[in-house]
Amino acid sequence: MFKALVLFGQFFTRISIPIQIDDVTNKFKQSIQYITLFGLILGAGEAAIFWGLTFLFPLWLAWIFYWILDGFVTGGFHLDALADTADGLFSSRTTDRIFEIMKDSRLGTMGSLALLYFYATVFGCGIALSAHLSTLTMVFLAAIMTMMTKTGVALLFYRMVYAGSKGGLASIWVGVKTWRIVVAQLVAIVAIYLMLGWRGLIAYAAVVLVAILYRHHILKVLGGFSGDTVGAYTEISQVVFLLAYLIVVRATL
Repeated sequence: MFKALVLFGQFFTRISIPIQIDDVTNKFKQSIQYITLFGLILGAGEAAIFWGLTFLFPLWLAWIFYWILDGFVTGGFHLDALADTADGLFSSRTTDRIFEIMKDSRLGTMGSLALLYFYATVFGCGIALSAHLSTLTMVFLAAIMTMMTKTGVALLFYRMVYAGSKGGLASIWVGVKTWRIVVAQLVAIVAIYLMLGWRGLIAYAAVVLVAILYRHHILKVLGGFSGDTVGAYTEISQVVFLLAYLIVVRATL
């Protein structure tokens, strides 16, 4: 488990961890059951900083700083995937051309809008929730948000079909055993329930539902996943969770 957490830290963050991991591809496939735990540990660290910021700034402003912090820690790894996927899927081109657009390092109009919409949504939901939730609950929510990126993406590994270029990034996720994905989801369910209660579980259910719809759409349009389309769902899952959680909180006041 330790090597798995180190590997995820090296892959998903900009944190320097000078430990060599051998046979990386197989290690990834054999460690998916720990991916949510890694997200939770990373989230706990970011949430702790967020909690400290609440003593210096209003809760809503500390929430914005939390997202800025997350961007620095991850290096915008999945944000790039979200932008590339938006540029490709909303280009109305052929499948081959969509893949070419996603590989292009330049940021297009739809990618720019996707990033703007993403931050507008997560900022807005957090500000709205800060009016109804305690500081402690917001700290828990921050930890869950970081964890959700790994929880959401793990859902896509179930019988994943790879359609990117040969040897591409997403190919390492093909063939992940189902039980590993289930364990990762169980860890998430327990963490969400302990921190956010039944409202959080409803939001989690929304993430699962959208993952199914997203998978269907990607397979229909592209015939399979690429690294960008997999990575994009990490950010989509956060948006879905926050929107669903906000709706449930407001409906049960």
